[in-house]
Amino acid sequence: MLEIKHEVIRNVLVINLIGRLDSSTSRLLVERMISEELSTNPRIVFNCKDLNYISSEGLRITLMTAKKAKSLGGALTLCEMNAFVSEVMTISGFHELLGAHANVDLAINAIS
Repeated sequence: MLEIKHEVIRNVLVINLIGRLDSSTSRLLVERMISEELSTNPRIVFNCKDLNYISSEGLRITLMTAKKAKSLGGALTLCEMNAFVSEVMTISGFHELLGAHANVDLAINAIS
C-alpha cells in the first residue's frame, strides 16, 4: 500500500511517500504526479521518511518523474530516507544522480 501526501513549500512540491513504492503501487504515484502541480511546480522533493520499501519499478517511476521535472526546468531530489531505501538509492546510483538530504529544508535549499 502507498499513501501520497503533498504540500507546496517555497514553490517546491514536496511529495510525502508513505508505505511501499513497488509494481502494485507505482501507478498511483504516476497518476498523482500527472494530476498534481508538476507543471507549475517542477521543483520536487520526494520525502521518503515514511517510505518502507522501493522496488525497481519504484526507481523507474522516480527517474521518470525526475526527467519530466528537468524537462520543465526543474529538478527532483530526495530526503529523509531510512536505511533500506537509502541503500537501494545508493546501489542504483540515484543517491548521486538526484541528491539525498537529511531533511526537507535541506532538500528544498538544494533545488531552489
